[in-house]
Amino acid sequence: MRKGTVLLLLLLAVSPLQAQIQRTYHYGVVPTENITTFEVNPSTTVVDDSGGISSTQLTLKTYRVINERFNWGVEVPLVRSESPDKSVNGLGDVLASLTWTLPAENLFGFGAKMEFFLPTATDKLLGTGQLQASPSAFVLLALPDGFYGAVGYKHYVSVAGDHARADINMGRIRVNIGYTSPNQWWVLTNLYYYMDYEHSGMAEFIPELEVGTLVNDGTAFYANASTHAAGNWKTKDWSFGVGFKLLYL
Repeated sequence: MRKGTVLLLLLLAVSPLQAQIQRTYHYGVVPTENITTFEVNPSTTVVDDSGGISSTQLTLKTYRVINERFNWGVEVPLVRSESPDKSVNGLGDVLASLTWTLPAENLFGFGAKMEFFLPTATDKLLGTGQLQASPSAFVLLALPDGFYGAVGYKHYVSVAGDHARADINMGRIRVNIGYTSPNQWWVLTNLYYYMDYEHSGMAEFIPELEVGTLVNDGTAFYANASTHAAGNWKTKDWSFGVGFKLLYL
């Protein structure tokens, strides 16, 4: 009942909102877009629906432009973890990042990012207990009429932390296909393939769909949903989230 109520409230928050504006706008959606943003992102992840294990999260995100090629970002998650055995609230693992991008002037764009997940969680159920380094790189293909695609690889590895907690060594391939409309909305498909190098042969495929719209000059809303689709490694049943984003601060 509680999870159904949360989903209903999230859906109401993203009832159709759309505005026409007269200039080309960057939404911070295309991987090579480099703009200053502040974002509030509530989401829920059902880890095991039959077992009653889920996580509700409110993530505050800010990304700040350094120059036309670089930006830095911080994401702060406030988390509630629920299970039949124990439910806790608190701070999750904070993310800090530095990104370099080269927009597609003709056909191809490029980017690279270095992220660190800091072991700031206030309870072991809310984080990994590990300092993680996560380098990534991608190539973007700009297509006609607002379409684009991208493919990238990200690696996650624990470099320090609680020796009693599991080490992290995994990779993620992401295929990104998107469309931005002249009417100031977008649709985006992410195809994620995760590989756990700590446990050879463990892998998971997660597709995600996102839709969003610019509602006025510098404010955007979006909603996204994802699910476990295949693989012998299962980190969740499904998830759903919405976001409120301020652009060009």
